[in-house]
Amino acid sequence: MRSERYQIRLRNSPARKNWEQLEHDIPEAMERCKAFLRETPGDRLKARGKLKKLRGKLKGILQYDITDEARVHYRIDQKARVVYVEYVGHHP
Repeated sequence: MRSERYQIRLRNSPARKNWEQLEHDIPEAMERCKAFLRETPGDRLKARGKLKKLRGKLKGILQYDITDEARVHYRIDQKARVVYVEYVGHHP
């Protein structure tokens, strides 16, 4: 049985603007990213090397590499099944 999907919530205006721009610029990569975030946002095996846990002041945030240049940083609320996107854009 398939589990319930996660909602994706963009936490701020810059993330929303960059998300929309990347959807326009690289639609196929963004579709893969959205599918991953909705289905298995914490599964490193399914990410195929594109997911890592950040450290230091960004501890608790996950980074998914959309492309070699573009990243998304997010937190997962497992109980509410929500992915909170904090950053979208080029490698910060």
